[in-house]
Amino acid sequence: DHEGPELFVFGAEESHGYLVGTYARDKDASVAAMLLAELAAKLKARGRTLHGQLETLFWQYGAHVEKTVSVALPGAEGMAQIKALMARFRDDPPHELAGIQVAQVRDYLNQTVCELGGDPEPLAGPKGDMVMLDLAAEGNYVAVRPSGTEPKVKFYMFTFEPPEQIADLRDTHAELDKRLSALERDLAAAAKAL
Repeated sequence: DHEGPELFVFGAEESHGYLVGTYARDKDASVAAMLLAELAAKLKARGRTLHGQLETLFWQYGAHVEKTVSVALPGAEGMAQIKALMARFRDDPPHELAGIQVAQVRDYLNQTVCELGGDPEPLAGPKGDMVMLDLAAEGNYVAVRPSGTEPKVKFYMFTFEPPEQIADLRDTHAELDKRLSALERDLAAAAKAL
């Protein structure tokens, strides 16, 4: 059996809500702050820093850099634009973003995954109005979804460089920041093309 609360490790969200353990059913930033302080104390006792620990993780697991961009589309016209934008990313997604080919589209509303130009296959996972574009470079992808509370579309951009490709962390992070800027530019262009 691979389900059940005893297997839960943690849950987090972009607003820094963090849930650890199974004793509460809601997330807050207090738990995240407490755990970070505990980690800082343990590292300090070993003569290390939080920044140094983060660099160790990058060297071991690869460098990850993320960015979220929201595009406000107010009013009834905005709602129609949001629906059209989501339909476009589902049915006719960009073939390339930031110079990297889009490999597949995961559509959580229709519960399908489809290689670009291929036939849809069933997608396991939660159902919701979200599309994920997986790029050909492993670990690089974009999630697109309407906000649940505001008249806007949110683009979540994820970049990654595997540890074996890292020679210098500063250079790698600069390259990933450039990739994020290119992703943002290309997504804005795709949104304006409606």
